[in-house]
Amino acid sequence: MTGRLVTIRSALGGRLRFFAASAHLPAAVLDLGGVGRMAGPACVAPAAAVALWDAHRRGDLARRARLQEAIWPLNALFVRHGAAPLVKLALDEAGYPCGDPVRPQRPAPESV
Repeated sequence: MTGRLVTIRSALGGRLRFFAASAHLPAAVLDLGGVGRMAGPACVAPAAAVALWDAHRRGDLARRARLQEAIWPLNALFVRHGAAPLVKLALDEAGYPCGDPVRPQRPAPESV
C-alpha cells in the first residue's frame, strides 16, 4: 500500500493530499506526506490518536514510534475482527448503544 502512495504522489506531485486510512501503520503514511489519519482505532482511542499526531507534527519520531507500538494491540484487534464491529462495541461500552454491524459483518465477540 505504501508503495502505491509513492507512485501516486510521484505522478501527481503536490496536487493530491492523502490521509492514512490504514489502522496499522499511520506513521509510515505520514512519513510519505500524509496530512492526517482516519481509522477505526482512532475512533476507539482518540486520545492516543491525537497524541500520535501531535508527536508527528512536533517531529518527535521516537515518541510517535512508542505511541504507535502502544496502540498496536488495538490495531491487531481491528485487523482480526473488523472496524465496524469494534467501533460499535466501543460505542456500546461508552453508553451509546448502536446495535450490531450491518450484515455480512458479524458482531465483535463477547471477549476481545
